[in-house]
Amino acid sequence: MRIRVQRLLFALAFIALSPGFAWAVEDSVWQGVGALKSSTRGYVETPMGQVHYLMQGEGVPVLLLHQTPWFSVQFARVLPHLADRGIQAIAPDRPGYGLSDPPDEPKTMDAYADNLVHVLDALGLERVAVVGHNTGASVAVEFARRHPDRVTKLVLHGTPLYTKEEQAVRLARPHWDRWLEADGSHLKDYFAGRGRIVPSDAPLQGLQWSVLAFFLAGETEWYGHQAAFSYDMEAAIKELTVPTFLFAHEGDALASQTKRASDLRPDFDYKEYARAYSHIMYDDPKPWADKVADYILGD
Repeated sequence: MRIRVQRLLFALAFIALSPGFAWAVEDSVWQGVGALKSSTRGYVETPMGQVHYLMQGEGVPVLLLHQTPWFSVQFARVLPHLADRGIQAIAPDRPGYGLSDPPDEPKTMDAYADNLVHVLDALGLERVAVVGHNTGASVAVEFARRHPDRVTKLVLHGTPLYTKEEQAVRLARPHWDRWLEADGSHLKDYFAGRGRIVPSDAPLQGLQWSVLAFFLAGETEWYGHQAAFSYDMEAAIKELTVPTFLFAHEGDALASQTKRASDLRPDFDYKEYARAYSHIMYDDPKPWADKVADYILGD
């Protein structure tokens, strides 16, 4: 298994420099890689380089696809709950995120989707249920569209079905400046920015991981969003042939887009739940895992 030394050093530096917030003490003690200890970790070789993954449990195989710029750690606390339900949960890092190799150039959604075939083949998995969150939902849709024979069911939490105008606005946004500052203020500023878009009482663990994930992705962090904002989600959803469950949380950034997807495919199951935020599956994993497991294991 290959671990990039510079990423490890950065993670240690980030832990040392992150600012404190006045939330519960138990939420402020940084767990670090201890969050991954219950999972099997490994790498597989693919055309897009080495792909890192977490895996836990036995039973019905389920592929979990993270949002950008998170990585498999987004599902680290979900995996044990899915395993308890008789699910073999696999959470790969998309190329360019977490500990997977970065692409040499920006990739399209079909490239990310096709690369998953090599992940499944390397793990000996013929057919899986696929769960995607936000950008991961785009990858999940394209994978199910292109490889329906490999998918049993599809679950989309937050579906980025943007209008052409919304896509243009998002593609025009400048990329975040990643220049390092000697006083570590680049870390503090981004941490504070992320903190403003989650509830004031949100645990620090998930917030810390969301920031760390961004910096781990480095200068290619924007590749995933560019692929999502350039993707014709509407056309792809119209072509889906696998059973699909859409869900969102009231007030989420993608709640209205998910409702659009439901209106486009009224044959899909759809639910909207109470208010949450983008890394709720890390901060409050069991309810999220139960939503996913209930659909996948149901008739």
